[in-house]
Amino acid sequence: MRKRPLAVSGFFYAVFCLAWKVNLFVLSHLQFAFYQRRSVLFLIVILAGGFTGCSSTNKAYYDTIQLALADNDVSLSLAEVQASKADLMQVTRGQRDTVVLALAFIESELYKWVSADHALLVAHHGVVTETQGLEHDLLYVSELEANPFKTNQFFAQWNYRVDILGLGYGLPVQTQWRVDGEQTLNVLEHELAVIHVVQDVTFPRTSPFWESGLSWQNEYWIDSNTKQLLRSTQKLFPDSEWLDMVYLSRAARLIASSEGEE
Repeated sequence: MRKRPLAVSGFFYAVFCLAWKVNLFVLSHLQFAFYQRRSVLFLIVILAGGFTGCSSTNKAYYDTIQLALADNDVSLSLAEVQASKADLMQVTRGQRDTVVLALAFIESELYKWVSADHALLVAHHGVVTETQGLEHDLLYVSELEANPFKTNQFFAQWNYRVDILGLGYGLPVQTQWRVDGEQTLNVLEHELAVIHVVQDVTFPRTSPFWESGLSWQNEYWIDSNTKQLLRSTQKLFPDSEWLDMVYLSRAARLIASSEGEE
């Protein structure tokens, strides 16, 4: 499959390097400014310094991300995933092509994943808490300390508030969690034993945007032994597209570990 070069890859590489030189907080603001096409002169001045200070190790990591994200409708083999220096996640949004996101940074239990078109997906222990680059971005999720994936209490109620760009702020969300039993999950042509976790979501009626379809189920599949999240299907608000996320690199490590024990 022919690889397509990433658009404005130089700019993204500079932002990537800056994160290593300065901190992730600065990166988040630069990403936001980049997406909104604001503060262009400020970005050019700072990014120029980013090109000179990035180490060869970080450059190799970035090159791996660039290669992994170069195609739409991607299907990677186990060997390709294992060869990646960056952790990879396969994402299908609604009926769109399947794409691969790469783990760029981890900050305060928040995993920040980037796509080829520079969209950003942030997850707290697997639960999506922020997006950048979608039509209506999820900006904020409260009460993260009560996230069942953090507390390891999956028979629990977790209520929180969300901010959604252009649609509503401080919206109360009620969720009830439960374990649905053991299943098998096929990842990278291997069958993995998993535990199925269900999150029942109830969203508030928000006129004039949402009058119906206010309840649904998000699903999570965690490895039976390590309890690592391997797959999830999540809807962020009533009319958002489903996100089907498969953690390829995690699965690849588990496969390698199990084959080494045989």
